[in-house]
Amino acid sequence: MKINFPNIFKLCLTGLFIVTVLGGCGQDTKDVTIKDEDEKQEEVQTEETEKKEETKSKLGSRTNPVPFKKTVTVEDELYNDEGESFPIKFDLTVLEVIRGEDAYQKLKSMNEFNEPAPEGYEWLLAKTKVKFTESATEDLSFHIDGIMNFEMVSENGDIYSGDIIGTTEPEFSYEMYVGNEKEGYISGLVKTGEKAQLRYEEMLGGNVFLNLQ
Repeated sequence: MKINFPNIFKLCLTGLFIVTVLGGCGQDTKDVTIKDEDEKQEEVQTEETEKKEETKSKLGSRTNPVPFKKTVTVEDELYNDEGESFPIKFDLTVLEVIRGEDAYQKLKSMNEFNEPAPEGYEWLLAKTKVKFTESATEDLSFHIDGIMNFEMVSENGDIYSGDIIGTTEPEFSYEMYVGNEKEGYISGLVKTGEKAQLRYEEMLGGNVFLNLQ
């Protein structure tokens, strides 16, 4: 029997890469920055202010979410078929939030088959914009999806796990190359009357929380 050593070597390398990537998956908060529309930063801070900021949770975490309607820049990676990684950056902005009966009526206008919220929950619609701003390669596209990459988290930590999904129009589900931007609605169910956050989660781990009020 003839053994093809180069092919075996490639197979081993591929397996090692997959194990390494999966081993790095987790729930860590991704690296993010807030975009200041006025591009102004305070140069002078008191020692007390600096100390308070040091004790804050990382920006984008559940306890220090991105403020409502602020644009956040998320750092991520794309991978080609050979497993090479390419750093990227994209902007996320929650432009508008509708919830309760108003959200359900809007969902009904988008799709007549959308169901009412189950008892104890209410619909929430987050109009969201994404802009693919930077990439180390222009040959790979970026995928982002309102169902696959996002979940809504109620104030008490509840994440709806039932079988009702709201169909939106336009749906927040896009494939884009660097320089492109899109807007759409992300729908979800949250506990009635509770504050809520939108959690972005990259497929291989890492997340960002955005305030919805």
